Amino acid sequence: MKIAVFGASGKTGILIVYQALNKGYTVTAFTRQQARVTIQHKNLRVVEGDVMDPEKVTLAVEGQDAVLCALGNDRNKPNTMLSDGTANILKAMESKGVKRFICMSSAGILGNDGGFWFGKIIMPLFLNHVFADKKRQVKVIEESKAEWVIIRPTGLTDSPKTSTYKINLDIPTSRSIPRADVADFMLKLVTDKKYDGKMPAMSSS
Repeated sequence: MKIAVFGASGKTGILIVYQALNKGYTVTAFTRQQARVTIQHKNLRVVEGDVMDPEKVTLAVEGQDAVLCALGNDRNKPNTMLSDGTANILKAMESKGVKRFICMSSAGILGNDGGFWFGKIIMPLFLNHVFADKKRQVKVIEESKAEWVIIRPTGLTDSPKTSTYKINLDIPTSRSIPRADVADFMLKLVTDKKYDGKMPAMSSS
């Protein structure tokens, strides 16, 4: 199995890369800074570039069986990095005949699925621009020709993988989830088509 991982040097992205290599996958890690991908493996190729650069994105996408997106943006300023970057990925996929796209988003993108404290206080006061672009990103994915799944994890932690997380299509059932479990589920979705065209929530059991 050949996969490309965008946002590969982030806290979740690097776990996707690590777990994928452990599964025997051939991985292309796309990152803005190659030095931040410290894993060395015979089945790993690192592509350094900006997700806004269509040529670099196409270089990473070509020949893949699936593309996994763990792009993040924690700067709460007006921007279109997630939505425009994802559009570039999806355009490259279509041009190269790559169908499967698994994207990490966040609980809260549906408006009523982040819980009262997060949805009514944290998001509008501190993350309004971030979530505005996350919602644009969702629309870009929904309008694409890809076979897509968008996952909605709750608050991400650095706890060890449990493999006992809960998946549902409504409101998450806990406030947090280990990044390692998010990586595990995204890799399962490479071959599991149960949630195609849907936005499942992830939470700890």
